[in-house]
Amino acid sequence: MTTISDVPNPIEQILHSAGIKPRGVQKKAIKAGIYDGKSIMVSSPTGSGKTLIGEMALLRAVLSGKKGLYLVPLRALAVQVASVLKERYFDSEISVGLSTGDYHTDGEELSTYDVIVTTYERTDSLLRKKTSWLGEIGTVVIDEIQTLAETQRGARLESTIIRLKHLIPEIQLIVLSATIGAPDELAEWLRCELVVSNDRPIPLHSNIITTSDKSNAVKEIVMTTVQSNGQCLVFHRTRREAEVQAIRLSADVGRQFTAEEKKKIDDELGSVVNWDVKLPAGLKALLHDGTAYHHAGLNYLARRLVEDLFRRGMIRVICATTTLASGIDLPARTVVLTSVKEPSNHNQFMSGNKIHQMLGRAGRPGYDKRGVGVLLAGSSGEADVIRRKYFKTSSVTENKSEILQPKYDRLFSTLNETNAVTEQLLVGFDMFGSTTVENIEQSLFSDSFLMYCSIRDTRSPHRILQLDELSSETAIERHALQDAIRSARQNVLASVKIRESTDSVIGGIVTGWEGGNFTSRFSAKLSPDGTVEGPMCSCGIPFDSNGLLCPHLVALGFTASKELGTLADYVIPLALSESNPLGVLTRLGLIEGSEDGEYRITHLGSVVNRLYLSIPTIREMIALLPFTSDVEDLLWLLRHLASIETGSSLDDSYENLVAGVASTDMEISKLAESLELHVGDAYGLLETSRWLLSAISAVSEIGGFEELVQKSTNLLKSLDNRLGRTTPENQEDEE
Repeated sequence: MTTISDVPNPIEQILHSAGIKPRGVQKKAIKAGIYDGKSIMVSSPTGSGKTLIGEMALLRAVLSGKKGLYLVPLRALAVQVASVLKERYFDSEISVGLSTGDYHTDGEELSTYDVIVTTYERTDSLLRKKTSWLGEIGTVVIDEIQTLAETQRGARLESTIIRLKHLIPEIQLIVLSATIGAPDELAEWLRCELVVSNDRPIPLHSNIITTSDKSNAVKEIVMTTVQSNGQCLVFHRTRREAEVQAIRLSADVGRQFTAEEKKKIDDELGSVVNWDVKLPAGLKALLHDGTAYHHAGLNYLARRLVEDLFRRGMIRVICATTTLASGIDLPARTVVLTSVKEPSNHNQFMSGNKIHQMLGRAGRPGYDKRGVGVLLAGSSGEADVIRRKYFKTSSVTENKSEILQPKYDRLFSTLNETNAVTEQLLVGFDMFGSTTVENIEQSLFSDSFLMYCSIRDTRSPHRILQLDELSSETAIERHALQDAIRSARQNVLASVKIRESTDSVIGGIVTGWEGGNFTSRFSAKLSPDGTVEGPMCSCGIPFDSNGLLCPHLVALGFTASKELGTLADYVIPLALSESNPLGVLTRLGLIEGSEDGEYRITHLGSVVNRLYLSIPTIREMIALLPFTSDVEDLLWLLRHLASIETGSSLDDSYENLVAGVASTDMEISKLAESLELHVGDAYGLLETSRWLLSAISAVSEIGGFEELVQKSTNLLKSLDNRLGRTTPENQEDEE
């Protein structure tokens, strides 16, 4: 472990030698006790200097003989942070390590570093593997904490924070967040001193523009910016939209460049430094005209080159997807959002926090007097929705223009999602050994952000967690308020006549005490798209925005529980997509019970937990391994599991990619191109394949499938030989 001689203000001496002087929000953090080891949460706008606060805390840990851990949500961001730290503190002899992916390794090789930069998931996997050097950590910096609200990733991050605190009670947490709603709640749960700053280095002006031709509107905004010597970021919902828009803009943008400026770009692209960068032919032509697109389909080096050229002002416009939205330091004078819908679901709005994080990239310190953020709406109705959802009530200035103030979202826990809570229950059994469900609930889940939120939220359901046996009543309690539950039990909520009771549907007529008859039903039938039909009611609102059942369904459920017993206990949980986490783990053979009421994790469960497999993935793996007999079956299984883990529907090109890399010498980029895959996606899928093959081999060995162990091991070795040791250059972030 590196130590530094005892000198006055050693942290600031190191900062000074790196040419850094604390300012603004950093001084607030110092005043709050960051140098004294106090845990601090910082909520401030993009570009306000939050990252440096994390660095200051890491220096404190190293100077005190401890290690520092810096957590980020994306691999690309981890690479960027590690690169900055290595360069900045090289003269101070502080060693910086980087670890992303490789969930099947224990990370012991990282023990020689003073500071380790990694992702949330990698940290979680190191905790599960009980890596020996974790106890040496003095400070953990958690960047982009708003990720806590994301499904699955948020639940894993929440559990990681809880377990880090269990492992190292005296740990210093430095939590960094873009501006969010109710930051005091999150800070209180984290037991952190809250440091809030609304100061932006560059003022931001937001605007909503209504247009029937978004492409033309983008062109007008971009050209206005470029002609005044500014830069522009344009965010699109899909990769295709980003590429097409960049092509449409390139000629007009290129005409704003002099021949000398274009020659500088071409010289940079042809320089020795960039010889290894494989650019799509179309992108190279765009760069010549000062324009680019940017998404996860590009390989890492290509993305880094685009970012570097933009950061240096050599290109003026980037049309991007959300790969640029999360923490990458790339400000521009103007930021344009062409859509406020989620990339993966055009029917779902993005969160206010994500929207304002993208808009917050507007304004380059030292270059721009103000930043401009523009949201495009296809109609006046859409503009009104955007205005209400993402901004506070606008005021009007003397010249009749709007002043839009950002509206931020509160963060809520996602730990209560069925697969998430089942996975974390398994983590609990591995953490505490032979124990009861009640002990895990009290020792692990009671400290969760989920429980913190439920206590303070008047719209929380009566039952937050149900870890063991599930009945119709407990299933309904997970979706109803305490008052509704009490009224239903006392038969004063409504009058119910059950008219239908089969092994898939329970329905009836519900009469409210204030009048009105409603047809309500719980259906466990599968709809044509493969999803459960679920609860339905003629009132038109079976579920409210908080996931709470209407009173008619609550009344029906409790009446059915009394009159139908075990039939209701079977149908209603299925209709509500509720499952028994303890039962799931037991049926999969991941835990086993004993006569004294305690449970313990099995060897299989321990392996699954350390392999970092999700519950849906291990469920499918266990079911399909007995039917996997040859390499063709193995490739299909790999494709199926990769589809689950990536959340995408993979086709034959995936199997052809894995087989091609393992059995030929063709360059991976050329192989990807022949299969019509983006090279960035290809590398990402190959890394996922390495991890899953390691998991298949380990689980097959436990199951006694010796031939499958050999086949999966051989395929893994073939991929390892082609890919080499995992490097940032072949690790891609998914969108």
